[in-house]
Amino acid sequence: MALRSSGFGSLARAVNNGSYHMVAETISILRIDSSMRQHGSVSRDLAEVAVSKLRAELTDSEIVWRDLKSGVGHVNSAWRDASLGSAAARSAEERALLAQSDALTAEVERADIMVFAVPIYNFSIPAALKAWVDMVCRDNVDGATAISKSDAERYKHAIVIVTSNHTLAGADDEFATGFMQFILKFIGCTDIDIVDATGLANDKQAILRAANDRIDAICQTLARRNLSAAAE
Repeated sequence: MALRSSGFGSLARAVNNGSYHMVAETISILRIDSSMRQHGSVSRDLAEVAVSKLRAELTDSEIVWRDLKSGVGHVNSAWRDASLGSAAARSAEERALLAQSDALTAEVERADIMVFAVPIYNFSIPAALKAWVDMVCRDNVDGATAISKSDAERYKHAIVIVTSNHTLAGADDEFATGFMQFILKFIGCTDIDIVDATGLANDKQAILRAANDRIDAICQTLARRNLSAAAE
């Protein structure tokens, strides 16, 4: 069980240890899949690799899985009006309109590590992932502040796995990677690793080997960071 002061861990529980009162914290890992393919999805496969390695390296962890294949709600005028008012003043109908947004936001707030599986659709992110972003990036989540203004310590790390057959990460016609980096920084996560698995049509096996090696290196780094923080 990892004990951390400045490392990962947003879920705290009290543990008595002799004459000491310590706080043992569970590392919360949020996995978000945005591929519409349930089977044969490279982004899903790589996300599974990343989460499995994280669980192996960070044994005191929990996994929260958000699969967007069935979509999430979209912002409309009624949703917007409900989100602008204070939480205390919302009607039951307005609270119902914002229930999914509240749940998605809570998952992000709780997460210490976020793993995004992002296939490139028409040069950018899938529509379901953009809808997720719109649900999460809003003011008055709990009647107080926007998620983007929350304590950045709560967003320790993000792994963004970007996949495509042809469009290459960083190319002039590729808008997924930059968008994800911007949005993550906007909500307070500045520690971001990109796993580039784009251009699979060129040399799929070599690209997948490189992506797996990249994931392995990231997970080992996170494990070392956690051990270092536990020793402080």
